[in-house]
This record gives sequence, C-alpha cells and structure tokens, in this order.
Amino acid sequence: MSDERDDVLLLDVPTAGDYLSVLPTATAAVATRLGFSLDEIEDLRAAVNAAVTLLIPPESGRPRPFRRRGGAEDPLSCRLEVGAEDLRIVLSRLGGEDLPDSNTYQWQVLRALTDEVASEREGSASTITIRQQRPSTEADADTQAHRI
Repeated sequence: MSDERDDVLLLDVPTAGDYLSVLPTATAAVATRLGFSLDEIEDLRAAVNAAVTLLIPPESGRPRPFRRRGGAEDPLSCRLEVGAEDLRIVLSRLGGEDLPDSNTYQWQVLRALTDEVASEREGSASTITIRQQRPSTEADADTQAHRI
C-alpha cells in the first residue's frame, strides 16, 4: 500500500432482520465507485453474503436468507478499506460461535469469489477479511464507466 491515507467506511449492523442487506449494498456502492465491473461487483456482494452466513448462521427452518438470530446480540461490524491497490472488507462479530470448518460450502464460495480471504478468532471475536485487487482502469477516479 502507498503512503496515502486510505478511505475507510465503518458500519455496525444489527444481526436481526433485514439490516444485514446493508452490507452487500454498501460494498457494491464502494466497488462501483472504484470502477469494478458489474460481474466483479456481484461477486463481491455474494462474497459478503457468504461471509455473513459464516459469522451468523441462519436459524433452521427460516425461509428468508436475511432472517437471522438476533435481537440484543452484539452487532456485526463491517470495515471497508479502500487502499491504493485493493479493497479490503473486514467483517467481525463479538460473542459469536466458532466459525465453521474451512471446507464448508460457504468457505468454498468465498474463496472462489475473492482474491484472498482470511479468518481469525481472537477471544470472543470472529473476523473474516476479504481482499480484492482494485481494477486498473482510468474510471477509478470518477466512475465514468459505471454511469447509471
């Protein structure tokens, strides 16, 4: 990374209800601003959804994917770091369960959709970090390529 100041977006989202849909939407907005292609943006959205599913397993028998256990639990924290060379998405949750085995389907999806993914458990906090290389296009500065 360069010596420039990185842009950082911080979000704390309740783990209940449809609030979790804010995370892939915010990721898509940042990726659009950075000049990612539409396919790359959808891959990042799917990767964030997969990471959320790993951090907050769905309740059994629930038909909607964003209806999760929640309520007064600790929120899910998301940190979107815009670096000179990459976009890092750091999702973490205090007090959650241990992350599933790294051979599960959601981990396979996460690895297939991203350049790099890492996880760690420190104390009661579980963290998943996604790194995606920034596109090397001139549209990076003003998103001319993604005018909607």
